Amino acid sequence: MLLANLMKEDLIIMDLHSREKMLVIREMIDRLKQAGEIANWIDCLNVISEREQLKTTGIGEGIAIPHARTNAVKNLVIAFARSREGIDFKSIDGQPVHLIFMLVSPPPDAGLYLNALARICALLRRKDFKESLIKADNAQEIISLIRESEIMGGRESAKTG
Repeated sequence: MLLANLMKEDLIIMDLHSREKMLVIREMIDRLKQAGEIANWIDCLNVISEREQLKTTGIGEGIAIPHARTNAVKNLVIAFARSREGIDFKSIDGQPVHLIFMLVSPPPDAGLYLNALARICALLRRKDFKESLIKADNAQEIISLIRESEIMGGRESAKTG
């Protein structure tokens, strides 16, 4: 499974309008709703909000990965958003967030959900990949960067394994 195959251009926000954490989450969920990916956007917002209250998904180094499992979606969906200015996401390192991946999955898809979450985290460990996402000009380029990085990462794993 490649993350790039799960991503859609209409679920990518190249420049967030919102500047506050919960408004950013709402903006991303609105995008999922507009794309027809969510049956119940209020339920999705509530589940992700509850998750954020437990512990921030701002994992540091300018990255946040809000995620939840809910029956509001039929399949795993991944949205991406970027903020050049940075969002106060209450990140563990206190730094503003520039790159946000949102994962929403139905409860039965736990394996796929956890695999996607792990793959995103692995890609975002690479400084060059993060810088490329910041510099990308459009949604198509974001998906291409993810695809190239996944394929390249697989080759590197094969060489070292």
